Amino acid sequence: KPERIFVRTFSIVNQKGGCGKTTTSINVAAVYARRGKRTLLVDMDPQSHCAAGLGVPEDQIEKHIGDAMIAPHTELLQKDAYLWEITRNFHLAPSTMMLSALEAPGGALQTMPDRDRRLESLLALWANDFDICVIDCPPNIGLLTYNSLRAASEALIPVETGYFSIRGARRQRKAVDALIARIGKPLPCRIIPSIHRPTPLARKLLHSLQESFAPEVSPTVIRDHETLRKAVSFGQSVLDFAPGCEAEKDFEALVTWLEEKYSPPMPEVEVISATGGRAAELARRVATLKFNVEHEKESPIIGRISPDVDFE
Repeated sequence: KPERIFVRTFSIVNQKGGCGKTTTSINVAAVYARRGKRTLLVDMDPQSHCAAGLGVPEDQIEKHIGDAMIAPHTELLQKDAYLWEITRNFHLAPSTMMLSALEAPGGALQTMPDRDRRLESLLALWANDFDICVIDCPPNIGLLTYNSLRAASEALIPVETGYFSIRGARRQRKAVDALIARIGKPLPCRIIPSIHRPTPLARKLLHSLQESFAPEVSPTVIRDHETLRKAVSFGQSVLDFAPGCEAEKDFEALVTWLEEKYSPPMPEVEVISATGGRAAELARRVATLKFNVEHEKESPIIGRISPDVDFE
């Protein structure tokens, strides 16, 4: 059995709009690319904000990530048909509004037997060409988000340091934990304070977030910079739009912290038994427990919600 190539893959997820999810996705990917990592940004949000934020005209996107997810594997070997080169080391797999039809009742993804693994299988085919993958998840819980988390090695949750966002952070975390539990593999989950304004209330809310979720909260705060909004309107990452600006420094510091948190992947556990699925599920749960014990300070405890919960 050939050794599986590991690509460090971040799923950036939050059901709440306006939390900086796409901005974080674009600029984390841009920082990794500038550091020499072959980086793929996958837009799983049908709103196609990654394409807009990187200057890719939606009307020129002939094939999007949804097309790749349902294509035969032989077609996927021609990956250039699905990818846009943004800068050196930086490629985008864009989406369009057509992506939402895949997870709708009767959609192409719904009818596939491996519907929850299509993105994971796709990225495995492209693994030789990338070191880092960043997935911008849709703002809802469905098959697209489930595919995104199954394909990931880590989850990042941007949380605005505002009152309603902090209140919703626990619910958001529980929803992500439920999906992780159903997937049945250890998935470190980190919280990124975002759109932070240096007001007394925002500082108090940030402190509350850090107390509630430490040590998985990033010490780097993504501040609310006007430069970030301008960069998006010009279709560029903040690194290309305003090199050396304070917003760039925030994302550089965030990626440095993510690198410090990096742990090598666990070897896959495979059990061959007459009980089939039961043995495989038991192996996954044992591997998850072992991982959480060994990485207690870095990894959340997962699996409180039954993996039988139906998210369809």
